[in-house]
This record gives sequence, structure tokens and C-alpha cells, in this order.
Amino acid sequence: MKNATVRLMVSMAVVAAIALTISSGSLMAQSRALVVNVPFSFHAGDSMLPAGTYFVKRQGEAIRIWDGNGHSASMLSNAVSKTSKNAAANELSFNRYGKDYFLNEVRWNGYSTSRGLMKTKTEMEFAKAAQREDIQLAALAQ
Repeated sequence: MKNATVRLMVSMAVVAAIALTISSGSLMAQSRALVVNVPFSFHAGDSMLPAGTYFVKRQGEAIRIWDGNGHSASMLSNAVSKTSKNAAANELSFNRYGKDYFLNEVRWNGYSTSRGLMKTKTEMEFAKAAQREDIQLAALAQ
């Protein structure tokens, strides 16, 4: 029984190492900071951020966004396949419900996946009350 457990743990470690090696190129490239001017206040995770120029960076499975003036947020993200429409763009995607904007996705130029953000309870409440509109903002790689 002990040998089976040890073999399982070693197998899991090998699989994790292979997955990390395969994804490291994408992780390193997507950790480049993007710079984007957001002309409206918006929700990022559970934070409300004012309009301004922001830096956006992937840190592991999280996305960090900050403006250099003390406004920042970190959110967990998941891989999202990009469509051919957005495959060549550095951009941030927002969901808009009426006058409220929610950061939805971050895309890096040249990569087949982007990083999607989980909807918060606040966004789900807005989604029940208003129709969603997609808003994309171009970003510059730093």
C-alpha cells in the first residue's frame, strides 16, 4: 500500500513538472505588463477602481492591476481560448451593464489563450438587472 502511494505521488510530481515546463513560455510572456488607459471607473474583482492609466500583469493564476496612485486589485483568472478576432491584440475586455463596467478578460498579443476573470456576486446581480455589452480597450506591452 505504501509503495502505491509513493508511486502515485512521484507520478503526480512528474506530471506537474511537465505541465509547468510546457506552460512556462506562455507564463513568462504573459507576465509582461500591459499599459492601458481606462476612461471609466470599473470593478476589478471586489475592488472599484477609478478611471486612469493602469498596468496589468499576470502573476501565476492571478491578474494584478494597478495605477501607481495607490489603486490596485488582484483577481484569480483562468485560461480562455482566444478567437481569431482577438488573437493579435493586447487588450482588456470589460462587461458593461448600464453605466457599470466589470473587468472580464486580459489578452496578450501572440498567445492562443487569454486570462478570464470570474464573475463576482456584484457582477452577477448587475447581469440580472441589465443587458451586457462587451467593451474592449487596446493596451500596450511594456
